[in-house]
Amino acid sequence: MQENINSIVRVFPDHEQKIEYLFMNDASFRELCTDYILCASKILDLKTGSEECGDQIKEYEDVQRNLEQEILKIITIKRNNSEIL
Repeated sequence: MQENINSIVRVFPDHEQKIEYLFMNDASFRELCTDYILCASKILDLKTGSEECGDQIKEYEDVQRNLEQEILKIITIKRNNSEIL
């Protein structure tokens, strides 16, 4: 589980404490982070594969960006509402 948290912290290094708290206490946030990690892994697999998968890679990169925006939105909302840290 710590590796999953670290993967998200690398994307949002200024929010480490909030990410750790949310990951441990918010199932929907944890699921969102898991989806992000799976998406990033799929992109890596496609890029290292022997076949040309440019369209698929672009689609997964779009999904990855959307997941990043959702994660940041949750972090920001929680911070602005002073619900954590």
